[in-house]
Amino acid sequence: MKRLNFRIGLFLLFLFLLLALFAPMLAPEDPYSQNLLFGLAPPDAGHLMGRDLLGRDILSRIVYGSRISLLVGLAVISVSASVGMIIGSVAGTIGGKVDEFIMRIIDIVLAFPGILLAISIMAVLGPGLFNVVFALCLTGWVSFARITRGQILTLREREYVLAAHASGAGTARLIFCHYLPNASAPLIIEAAFGMAGVIVAEAGLSFLGLGVQPPQPSWGAMLNEGRPFLLIAPHLTTFPGLCLMLLVLAINLTGDGLRDKLDPKSAL
Repeated sequence: MKRLNFRIGLFLLFLFLLLALFAPMLAPEDPYSQNLLFGLAPPDAGHLMGRDLLGRDILSRIVYGSRISLLVGLAVISVSASVGMIIGSVAGTIGGKVDEFIMRIIDIVLAFPGILLAISIMAVLGPGLFNVVFALCLTGWVSFARITRGQILTLREREYVLAAHASGAGTARLIFCHYLPNASAPLIIEAAFGMAGVIVAEAGLSFLGLGVQPPQPSWGAMLNEGRPFLLIAPHLTTFPGLCLMLLVLAINLTGDGLRDKLDPKSAL
């Protein structure tokens, strides 16, 4: 059953990646093209997901919106993982006061709920795609730093690490040749689950008007635009919400499968 779930997750994730990569070819219409005469039109043969308030094709906007969700997810996880691994490696390898100072900074960041801290940062910086990525990166590196530090603390007493240290290996060589390669499994799992959280956070910020700005399509912004019309035009929120749910489900199923493959003890 777990293997089936993993394959389903990979298949859905692959479909969303194709959707984002080939959006110009797959979108039936220009996502910015308006036709006020057909505002809030329900789904029909020509527009499978209907039209929004301005008469724009919802399917086309969802296709282009997948680019925003995946772009933000990949960008935030890439930057957060890189920064977190470097900081965690420094803390775990050097130890002492450096480790204590870094851990206190991590404790301070963890004292604030992640989404509230991101909202506060966005309120200062203003809305925009770059600012969304920056705000989520400021809160996303912490988990990677803690995992990296914890893994290094368990690895640095291993025989091959002691042998490398005795042979004169420097800090950089220990980190990149011995610590990080052997700590990669939990970091990959954290990246998979973290990406799902980032996508939901981006949708939440866009829903609040702090993320991607109109007319650029974003699933979170589309949910907000359809909120006043839930009773008379439910298709405005149903389809973006369904796509958001499926993408997060696909990433979580993939993450579960990766955890079982990379960490067999978790399946016991």
